Amino acid sequence: MRFKSILILMVAILTILGGCSDYGKIFKGKNASIKLAKAEELYAKEDFGRALPLYEQLKDEYFKNKRDSLELTYVKVAYCYFYLKAYEDASTLFKDFTYKFTRSPKAIDCSYMALYCDYMSVADYDLDQVNTIDIVNEIQEFMNAYPDSDYIPKCNEHIDNLRERIHKKAFEQVNQYFQISEFKAASAAAVLALKSYPDIPQKEELEYIAYEAQFLYGMNSVESKRIERLEKAIDLIDDYLDANRSAGAHSSDASETRIKIIKEITKLKEII
Repeated sequence: MRFKSILILMVAILTILGGCSDYGKIFKGKNASIKLAKAEELYAKEDFGRALPLYEQLKDEYFKNKRDSLELTYVKVAYCYFYLKAYEDASTLFKDFTYKFTRSPKAIDCSYMALYCDYMSVADYDLDQVNTIDIVNEIQEFMNAYPDSDYIPKCNEHIDNLRERIHKKAFEQVNQYFQISEFKAASAAAVLALKSYPDIPQKEELEYIAYEAQFLYGMNSVESKRIERLEKAIDLIDDYLDANRSAGAHSSDASETRIKIIKEITKLKEII
C-alpha cells in the first residue's frame, strides 16, 4: 500500500476518534490560519504524522486560491513524508516543487532532497540494481547542473555508496552462477561485469571466474565443441595473466590450467 493510501485511512481514524479533540476540531474546521499554526506547532515537535494531514489540506486549499503560503506548505508536506520514511511520495513532491516553483530559493534544496529520497529508497544490493544505476545518473545530473552546490560532497558519498552496491551485486550474480555450476553463464557474466565496471574491486576474482568457468564449460562440452570453447578459455587465462602477472592470487592455477587445456586440445586434434 502506498503511503497516501495509509494517510487517507489515518485521517479518517483521526477524524472519527478525535472529533471532540482540539486537533479534530481544527482538522474539520475551515480556518486556514489556525490550521497552519497547528501544523507548524506539530512539525516543530516532530509530530509529522499529525502535522501532515493539516499541511495536505492547506496545500490543496492554497493551490486552488493561489495563496502565497502554497510554497511553504508544499515543502512541509514533502518533508513530512520524508521524515515518515515515505520516500517515494516525498521524492514525487520534491520534484513537483522544483517544476512548479522554478525560481524559488528552495528549488535547489528540493532538487537535492528528491534525489536523496530516491537514494534512500534504493533496495539492498542483493535486489534489482536497475533503479540504483538510474539514481547514480540522477545524482550525476544534479552535480552537473549545480557544480558549486554545498551538496556536492554528499552527492559524491552517495555515488560511492551506490557504486559499491552495484559492484557487489554484479560480483554476487557471477559467483552464484559459478557456485551452481552454470559455467557458461558464469563466464559470460564475469566478462560482462569486467567490461561494464573496469574499476570494480573484485576485478581479479571476476577474471579468475571468467577463465575457470569457461574451462569447465569447455571440458564438459561435446568433443565437436570442446576445442573452440577451450581456446576461448586460453584467451581468458592470458587476459588474467597479463593483468596480474605472477603476483595474482590465481596466477599459479591459471598457468597450470593453461597447460591442461593445451594437452586436452592436442589430444582432441589427434582424435579428430
